[in-house]
Amino acid sequence: MLDLRQLSLELSEKKDDILGFEREESQVMSAYKEKLPLIDALDMRANDRLPLYSGCKVLEEGAFIRRFSKRFMNRGEATDWAMEVLRGKTIAAVDGSQVYASRSYSVPIGLAQAGLVINRHTGADGFSASYKLSLVLPREFEEHGGMSAYSPVPVSLKRHQLECNAIIDFMRSEQGNLVFFDGSLVLSFISQLEEKVREQYAASIIELMETSEDTQTPVVAYTDMSLNKDLVTMMRHYYGLPLTTHLVDAYLLDGKLNWGDRTRAFLSDREDRDVKNKRSTLDLYGPYRDSVAFFYIQSGGGLPSKIEVPRWVYEKKMLDMIADVVRAECIIRPGYPDIIHRAHEHTMISQPEADQFNRMLEGFAAKNGIKIYKSAKEQNKRMVHKA
Repeated sequence: MLDLRQLSLELSEKKDDILGFEREESQVMSAYKEKLPLIDALDMRANDRLPLYSGCKVLEEGAFIRRFSKRFMNRGEATDWAMEVLRGKTIAAVDGSQVYASRSYSVPIGLAQAGLVINRHTGADGFSASYKLSLVLPREFEEHGGMSAYSPVPVSLKRHQLECNAIIDFMRSEQGNLVFFDGSLVLSFISQLEEKVREQYAASIIELMETSEDTQTPVVAYTDMSLNKDLVTMMRHYYGLPLTTHLVDAYLLDGKLNWGDRTRAFLSDREDRDVKNKRSTLDLYGPYRDSVAFFYIQSGGGLPSKIEVPRWVYEKKMLDMIADVVRAECIIRPGYPDIIHRAHEHTMISQPEADQFNRMLEGFAAKNGIKIYKSAKEQNKRMVHKA
């Protein structure tokens, strides 16, 4: 039980600390926002003044904010425009889900799944969904789990690999069509993982980027609420602004974009090294280290979303088309791409399904003479549920 009276007293006592931090952050944000208009004048020559790991580099020149010129009188007009944008296109998305190994059992076994959904706006076949599923076995927990026999790392890695494989299969079979990836192409979260695990994550992205370029099939990574600070880091280096640990790009852009507006595109040069790793995530991408382009777009009512694409997509002048597809998808399902939402709905493993998975494991173990020990907590839960 949460003691609400004690919580209220604690908030009152810490009020000055909270407000003081907010004031300091507001001053820093103001300093950055004052410099935003100067980005209009930055061209490729600015990259010579930026160090390695500068957050990002200049890629697309010109106005920092690219205004969306369409204005809709009502939802009907917006929907008509969206359907016209999508007409004739095949749009896909991939998402994943997992069941982590339960500590209630003596044998660690997990489950990962990736789902691919395709919406053909071509008058044929329509909507379809397919799945890739894989068990995560005890030997994989031994190999990738570090010091923990029940680490979530092997399951999360397997999910990522299945997602990338589903995208790669789509790109090979549906060349030239657009596929969304729910997440980021720059996997900064792997910086905390063991080197061999980081390399496996990176290997999947390298194959994805290579296949995208070879098949000329754009993969669009969409992050709804990005906490990246690539623009912030670039501005700090170029304009000599104060170091900030809490200001992120999306906060910096808050209120600057109207619905449908996007920023110009930049080339990712993410600084996500730590004391343990001397290499950044992008350093693991080999020939594709300098190949992730990104821009921000106001596609909902909250903070801007981040779009990442392979660099070749920018070079083929496809950014405006991709921005229109994002806008159209976010009109169909206001605020979030409809195709990604569908992928999530079709791929999510519910708690009842996770429970069914564990019961199937028990049945499999019993049938094959495998002894699985249950924790006292799990046995007690089963007794309570039966009572």
